[in-house]
Amino acid sequence: MSNHNPELTRFQRTMLELLWILCRGFALLPHFVRHNIFGTLCYWVLCYALRYRRRVIMDNLRRSFPHYTEQQLATICRDTYKNLAEQIINTLSQSGISDEELRRRMTFSNDGPTREAVGGRSAVFMTAHYGPWEAGSVVSLAFPDQTFVAVYHKITNPIVDELMKRIRRHTNVELVDMKRTMRHFIDNRQRRPMIMGLIADQNPTLRPNMSWYPFLNQWTAFFDGGEVLARKYNLPVYYFSPRRLRAGYYEGTFTLIHDGESPIEPGEITRRYARMLEAEIVANPAMWMWSHRRWKHTPPAELQATKI
Repeated sequence: MSNHNPELTRFQRTMLELLWILCRGFALLPHFVRHNIFGTLCYWVLCYALRYRRRVIMDNLRRSFPHYTEQQLATICRDTYKNLAEQIINTLSQSGISDEELRRRMTFSNDGPTREAVGGRSAVFMTAHYGPWEAGSVVSLAFPDQTFVAVYHKITNPIVDELMKRIRRHTNVELVDMKRTMRHFIDNRQRRPMIMGLIADQNPTLRPNMSWYPFLNQWTAFFDGGEVLARKYNLPVYYFSPRRLRAGYYEGTFTLIHDGESPIEPGEITRRYARMLEAEIVANPAMWMWSHRRWKHTPPAELQATKI
């Protein structure tokens, strides 16, 4: 597979190769150096030097946990920076570690039963910006009978976008722009079974018929592409949840959202996903990416007047 992108200029390709070499070199450093030294440095830069999106983080926390004190929210904010720093280190580390090492760093509590339940079918796996979101494609190693399709949101900067594509590529993984999710599945579903992996907590594009769900003390719009795909083709839907064991090591669990066969009301798959994610965030709020402007869309007036 060629790493050459014809859309990049010569300068951009040069910068990309330099960044790739740096990432590969970083991944070869000992675990202690990466996580204990660079991880701590990254945390201090984000939290104290840059104060990265601190206002956004604190505003989101206040909206979601109105009963918390400012001191409690500030503690969660600092822990959020620690998690963000760890995920940056995890992402850079993925550029140069083997599949065997990835399996050691991301284990699964119930991949066997889930693999048996899915069988040879296609399925939708929904996760979130919670914990090691960039490591979600490691799920592909636990489901060798399906092609894992990692649905991603294109990054505006072309150099960073291409760099992230390289880092995300693993054995048996395909990367698909979220705008082409449905088309990709339609074009390839007869050739082989696929697992469509979606980070489904992103802020969706505003549209008139958008669905809103109660989530973290406020009405929230959710990206519903996973539900639309699952309902159209009767696919089972699972929620993937990672639990932190220690720096750089996690255990993932698969929870059935819908079996793809029994009747279900429109919107219920997304509603169940939102409830599962909310429960995880409430239990361990610092693991979620609060720096994202999650609530920039305003719900309809009739919903604003409705108490959650």
